Amino acid sequence: MKISIVKLYLYIIAVLMLMAPGNMWAQNAPTSPIEPTLTRAVMCETIEKFQPVNQAVVFSIDLDRLSCFTEFNPVPEQTVIYHQWYHRGRLISIQQLTINPPRWSSFTSMQLRKTDKGPWQVDITDKNGKIFQTLRFSITD
Repeated sequence: MKISIVKLYLYIIAVLMLMAPGNMWAQNAPTSPIEPTLTRAVMCETIEKFQPVNQAVVFSIDLDRLSCFTEFNPVPEQTVIYHQWYHRGRLISIQQLTINPPRWSSFTSMQLRKTDKGPWQVDITDKNGKIFQTLRFSITD
């Protein structure tokens, strides 16, 4: 039986592809997340035992302070994230947090003043400005 040169070359290429290391063909497919995954983000009155207490979207101005609680899982590598606090669309504070593998939760807080009534939001972002989530809430009487 005669095998043409073209068929022989195709056969050799097919055998070489089968013998190649498995990761050679998956170079562009990440094996783990390249950024942290936000699993929970809430506004709350306080933090106790590393957990948010009295989660809500409307808060009384009579509170001393509010907290933004975030939890990331997984965290592939040490990463910086930000809580950007806005009141009536105006940036009030940017608070930087460092999160660490394998999972991490953290929070930031804002002390309330009588002039802080109205709509608020906290953008949870990475160092490049990518927004993981926006939390909207209000401060009332």
